[in-house]
Amino acid sequence: MSYNKKTVWIFNGLLTGLLFLGLIGCSEKKPEGMPKLQPVVLTVTQDGNPLPEAIVTLKPLDSSNKWSSGGTTDSNGKLVVVTHQKYKGAPLGKYKVSVSKIVGEGTPPPPTPIDEKSAKVYQDYIDSGATYEQFQVVEAQYRLVSTTPLEIEITDATQEITIEAGTAVREKIDQGRGVL
Repeated sequence: MSYNKKTVWIFNGLLTGLLFLGLIGCSEKKPEGMPKLQPVVLTVTQDGNPLPEAIVTLKPLDSSNKWSSGGTTDSNGKLVVVTHQKYKGAPLGKYKVSVSKIVGEGTPPPPTPIDEKSAKVYQDYIDSGATYEQFQVVEAQYRLVSTTPLEIEITDATQEITIEAGTAVREKIDQGRGVL
């Protein structure tokens, strides 16, 4: 049986369409009770400049909203808000917004030793005199939802929001014991 080019083109188009519909049908369903999510792009600035790699948490002010939303900003200080760590958007409502960012300087230590080989790697790191320090670069008031002054409202019309996370700081973190 021979096929002309038009028949092959139509067949390939139909096959591609069916495959696409199959993928849509196989997509993961949202958890039961999850409300409609409004797609939102959040831009975080600090001292008027984009704040890359910041962790952002949106805590609903409405106690009936039990869905966690947030994400991590990209190199331009932008994040596409996700709910439940994977669904794009956030439920409508008002939120407190916390922002946190930790930066490291020096050579990070290897993982905690769990056997002789990793213990040797760890000891070699100690013997090398390498150092590593971490610093929080967002003011303390913005880091916790209980103290942040940042609030936003997500409505049906909300698409983009910009927030200012204060002035840059450099607070040394005492490894394992919080900020000094």
